[in-house]
Amino acid sequence: MTEITKERINWNAVMFNIAVVIVLILLLAPIVIVILSSFSGKTHLSWPFTDLTFRWYIEVLKRSLWVKAFVNSLIIASLATVISLAIATPAAFALSRRRKNKISGALGSFISWPLMVPPVMIGIGLLMFLSVIGLRGSYFAIAIGHTLWAAPLVFITMNAVFERFNPIYISAAGDLGANAFQTFLKVTIPIVRSGMISAVFLGFVISTQEFIIALFLYAPKTITLPVEIYTAIKYEISPGISAISVYMIGIVAAGLIVIDRVIGIENIGFGGKG
Repeated sequence: MTEITKERINWNAVMFNIAVVIVLILLLAPIVIVILSSFSGKTHLSWPFTDLTFRWYIEVLKRSLWVKAFVNSLIIASLATVISLAIATPAAFALSRRRKNKISGALGSFISWPLMVPPVMIGIGLLMFLSVIGLRGSYFAIAIGHTLWAAPLVFITMNAVFERFNPIYISAAGDLGANAFQTFLKVTIPIVRSGMISAVFLGFVISTQEFIIALFLYAPKTITLPVEIYTAIKYEISPGISAISVYMIGIVAAGLIVIDRVIGIENIGFGGKG
């Protein structure tokens, strides 16, 4: 008598896979809709998308307001990223070298504190302060606002990287006659390069996508792309808005491709493992 054994279904694995698919759909559906709507041949967004065309990708490049806002976002994001990296990297390195105690924990929490504050409150506070000193509406003003969000994230990333950093390299550099600054610049930074690239990319993306703080601080000459999109939506909802959004998605995707080619996505965040 032959026994027929039936393979038992692992319902836990099935439910987990279903949950993953649902989450992926929820995450990707808005992006897919934006991309599809950018090819609509109509003058307004509607469903279903018909008369597919590349018209809007060319149209937005002909509008000086969109191009100016796009360039402004890149300038401000670059400033905010540089400032965040210059502040957060040494802070993360110094804190990682301290003995773990209540003081070091409090310092880490203090640096991350802006993430806990609603961006509306940050925008109002910066609006009042920067107006007094005459910086409101400048590129630097908006970059400062974005730094308050980007720097804590850069700090968290770099702190995790430095936690994996082997201090024997610092000791070896000191034995060879390098001072603290030379060691940090010529030994530490090259070792944690991949982690820094990850932090730079994160800070840049956060700045280009930030809207609320920029809404309080911008001037007509420094308006950012998210603010310009918000302003345009109040008067029209056209596929052009989807097209300019796809351009921004393309920048993020291009950045990921470059990082993957240079150091590999799998190595992001693991610099300094030695």
